[in-house]
Amino acid sequence: MPLSSRTRNVNPRLGTYFGIFASAFAALVLVLLIFEQLGASDALLRGLMLGAPLALYAAIGLSAGSSEPIDFFASGRRVPAFFNGLVIAVSAIGATGLVAATGLFFLNGFDAWCIVIGLTGGFVVMAILIAPFLRKFGAFTVPSYLGRRCESRAVRVCAAAVVAIPMLLVIAAEMRTGVFVGAWLTGQSEQLLAALLAAAVVLAIVLGGMRSASWANTSESIAVLMALIVPTAMVATAVTNLPFAQLSHGPVLRALGRLEVQQALPIPVLAPLSFELAGAELEPIVHRLSHPFGSVGPLSFVLASLTLMAGVAAAPWLLPRIGTTPSIYETRKSMGWATFVLGMIMLTVSAVAVFMREVVMDTLVGHSLSQLPAWFRSLEAAGLAGVQGQMPRLPISSFSFKRDAVLFALPIASGYPAVLVYLSLAGALAAAVAAASMSSLALGAVLAEDVVNGLRWEPKPNRLRLAAARVSIVAAVVLGAWLALIAPADPLDLLLWALALSASGLFPVIVLSIWWKRLNGLGAIAGMAVGLGSAVLALIAGEAAWLDVDSALAGVFGIPAGFLAAFGGTWLRPPPSRQALELVRDMRVPGGETVHDREMRLLRLKQRPRSR
Repeated sequence: MPLSSRTRNVNPRLGTYFGIFASAFAALVLVLLIFEQLGASDALLRGLMLGAPLALYAAIGLSAGSSEPIDFFASGRRVPAFFNGLVIAVSAIGATGLVAATGLFFLNGFDAWCIVIGLTGGFVVMAILIAPFLRKFGAFTVPSYLGRRCESRAVRVCAAAVVAIPMLLVIAAEMRTGVFVGAWLTGQSEQLLAALLAAAVVLAIVLGGMRSASWANTSESIAVLMALIVPTAMVATAVTNLPFAQLSHGPVLRALGRLEVQQALPIPVLAPLSFELAGAELEPIVHRLSHPFGSVGPLSFVLASLTLMAGVAAAPWLLPRIGTTPSIYETRKSMGWATFVLGMIMLTVSAVAVFMREVVMDTLVGHSLSQLPAWFRSLEAAGLAGVQGQMPRLPISSFSFKRDAVLFALPIASGYPAVLVYLSLAGALAAAVAAASMSSLALGAVLAEDVVNGLRWEPKPNRLRLAAARVSIVAAVVLGAWLALIAPADPLDLLLWALALSASGLFPVIVLSIWWKRLNGLGAIAGMAVGLGSAVLALIAGEAAWLDVDSALAGVFGIPAGFLAAFGGTWLRPPPSRQALELVRDMRVPGGETVHDREMRLLRLKQRPRSR
């Protein structure tokens, strides 16, 4: 069967369009730098850095409206691999991961790499075990795929309930981080900032769905990269004479290791299951940067990496993006780009942590309280840093920092213009909007396609279908923003819980649905229900200290329970029909027409009125 062209539907001017956006974003920063030097008010600079990018993202999303389901739910299947991979990477880490990972590298050092290994490894697992086959199937949502694969409407509705929980947690986490960043940038109330973020997310995706999200999220991802790389490259050039922070911070790290020995930072001996990463409150600097297992035990390091891999690979807010590429080949390429972009982001934030630790060693450690610089005093006044002790030569353990403030503290500590600090904040805000919009879109599609229409296979007319999806997207955003305001949890905990629940409730069933033809509807329901239930119980027990296992490792119990339940439930019922077996066989063939698109084409031919 001949393969379709990989590029026939791709707009060749996309690179030009996003080059224009990057130029406009850079011009905004340069103009604000000029305004700052001319004495413009700080409120004006903050307002423009917040409002102008959000207006650009909303304008791009509104300009990409769609009236066809294939455009609304799959962006017409014509998103190039690079742009798709870029959006997947930024949506996976979001502002929560970006901000928290920097602080974890700074405060916990090597042990934070368990999160990096889990995220990047999850993309590899997705690319090998899941992505090409779901792309060949072509369903718009994960519940739609599972329901059709198992020939069961009950599976479809059950899967919709399972995927809604982690997606809501992700929206809440990104909204909370976005509110924190926005409050730093503007000083406005949490309620106002949550409403502003919710409005930005809705405007960016509600008219065009996945088509709007593809181009708005690409713009946001470019803003994230620029906001992260530019200040870091400037610091790297000042410290190492090279602008490539990802490659040049090694000598600084070795020098810091010698200074940490002089400071007599302890090397603790942890239990294998210890998991004590820095929280959202002020944390003292008591761990060495390059020494492993100072806050995470060896067994917990491995288990956290593996469960995060499974959670990312089965993330229901990321999997719909793999259906937007022109072909399976492009899907594989997009996963390669996603792994590369995420790896570069993680290397950059680890360099930020190293340079920030070097600034602390150089300007804070060994000084008295009266000699502390103005930049530290400003962070202390804002509640983002602290110092304890009255010694004339303060040790490094006397200083504490808020985990989520480290990324933005580096340009402040380096003495750069305020606009560069606001640039870093605007980049984190763009990451929050990108991740929240991706999760809100996926949750809205599930509500519209699998809850409202979950008990029938034939789709509703296009106008009603898209109207239901738009209303569901707005409902998902509002619900996520409300949850962000009332939930007192750490945003990083919300993200780790979401990944643990995805790994437990979805990963076993999705993998078995592709690689085990015998899986049937009862096995799928049992795998999802038992896996999710086990993870929820483990999460509650970990938070209540009933188990000596951190709640972030809840997937350790949920994943094997999900596999065992899926196997047990499957053998209790007869094997799937021949049609289901043919569906699996077709899904494993990399070429040919997408299964979902073929079924929709045949349905339209069947519904076409016959001529007399």
